[in-house]
Amino acid sequence: METAKFDLHVHTTASDGSLNAKQIIAEAKRIGLTTIAITDHDTIGNVKECIEEGKKNGIRVISGIELSASTDTGKMHILGFGIDPDNTEFNMVMKMLRDAREERNKNIIEAIKCIFNIEISMENVKKHAKGDSIGKPHIAAAIVETGFCDNIEIAFKKVLGSKKLENIERKKLPPKTCIELIHKAGGLAFLAHPKSLKLSLENTFAKIKQLKTFGLDGIEVFHSSHTQKQCEKYTKIANELGLMISCGSDFHGLEIKKEITLGYGNNNIPTDNEEIIIPLLKALKMA
Repeated sequence: METAKFDLHVHTTASDGSLNAKQIIAEAKRIGLTTIAITDHDTIGNVKECIEEGKKNGIRVISGIELSASTDTGKMHILGFGIDPDNTEFNMVMKMLRDAREERNKNIIEAIKCIFNIEISMENVKKHAKGDSIGKPHIAAAIVETGFCDNIEIAFKKVLGSKKLENIERKKLPPKTCIELIHKAGGLAFLAHPKSLKLSLENTFAKIKQLKTFGLDGIEVFHSSHTQKQCEKYTKIANELGLMISCGSDFHGLEIKKEITLGYGNNNIPTDNEEIIIPLLKALKMA
């Protein structure tokens, strides 16, 4: 792949990324990106600062979000592009989700204490969070601090990935609600990494077709976790259903998901071909 030009799935310290607004823009500029979308979990806390930093550095920043939606199998995430950061209703719902996440975090911490005999507190966890949204990466960092695991990756595999913690679910909105919220805030709704639905191709098509009836605007066809064959299949689905296409690395930073780099993912996403996202940029009136 030639030099990456864009990345439409990027996390910052506002949720579970390791780079703050200035750092993410600086890294984007260093590698030559022209467009990025900030898509933190349940928060748009760093969006305004990223937009301002982007203007100073000649980088177009799309205000985004990543929402967890309820689903029967696998995981469903909905990306919102072009969100109005000042939309009152949207911000109220995001606060509700973050409050629910904090309650879930307390339950996870208590379970870790009972199952693994690891003593960590919410105060320990919050030390590792630099934004609004506290999640598993911050709990993992607190576990590492105790000496029980050598690094965050091992903490995820050995503790947080344990089947004994599977039943501690985060609060998720119905997919229709996610899409409607994004639209009310002026954004476009895209299904993130459809591979995570863990459905057959036929059932994936049926699920995306249903989401389109709710107002889905597009699919994240190209993602770091997708094989070339999967990308081809998702492209076909998008074309058949008349949906737009997105492409993003799902970059979290230097300590989290180390194999995924900004703009390149696993060197498997065509972020050098800006033609892919022109329909999306035009829909957002950014091209």
